[in-house]
Amino acid sequence: MVPIAAFLAASLIPSSAAFARVADDPAVNRLYTAGAIARTTCAEKPISKRNNFPIAKAYVTSVVGCLNKAWSKHLAKTGHKFAKPKVTLLSKNPARFCGSKWEKETIYDYCLLNRTIAIVLDRRLLNLEPNDLYIFLTTAELYGQHVQSLTRLDAGWAETAPDPDEDEEGFAESVRRLHLQAVCLGAAFTASVYKSMPRKTAEWKSIVREKSKEVGYIYGSAKAITYWLNRGFNSRNPKYCNTWSASTAQVS
Repeated sequence: MVPIAAFLAASLIPSSAAFARVADDPAVNRLYTAGAIARTTCAEKPISKRNNFPIAKAYVTSVVGCLNKAWSKHLAKTGHKFAKPKVTLLSKNPARFCGSKWEKETIYDYCLLNRTIAIVLDRRLLNLEPNDLYIFLTTAELYGQHVQSLTRLDAGWAETAPDPDEDEEGFAESVRRLHLQAVCLGAAFTASVYKSMPRKTAEWKSIVREKSKEVGYIYGSAKAITYWLNRGFNSRNPKYCNTWSASTAQVS
């Protein structure tokens, strides 16, 4: 879930044609030219009991450790300064997060202001048979937003996004580009450790179908979500997550 409010005070350029300029930033371009994320290992610690917060917390903490390891190495190649995100794992909704009221239907979010990942590990994620891979990929996508912060992608977005008061649809499209890129980066990381987990190809296809249901005006269509998930997973390369140069149809 992409935080929007923090950017509303920024100086925005009301031109949807400016999206492609984000990738022209030298800092951003280094992310796209450093090659694929190196394959590495990530030993999963399965969530073996439903509605068990301590076990789920240990699982996510382990996944974040894998993300820190992979992205610190990759960003060393790009020349970006690496910093771990703060991670807040909760058993129930917080009252507030990132300076705003936490909406009751929200399960996870990333705060750019203090670079914090927040995930609520309650019955919505942990009832019945917890889907470890769903939680894994969700964590990786949130971390993708953190990578966008470390590499100036979020700053580029703020500088080029249309003014929401003057161009509501253009602004929503710009947010979709930001969100779908984080989705793609999360999938690229997942591919880099997938063989070590180990997981079957069928499991990836299943989780893509599940993730594609998370559609919305600022999150993208099922087709777009599917496209960017598979694009990241099949390449392991942030180069193929460049939503800024994609057509409007690809981020619809």
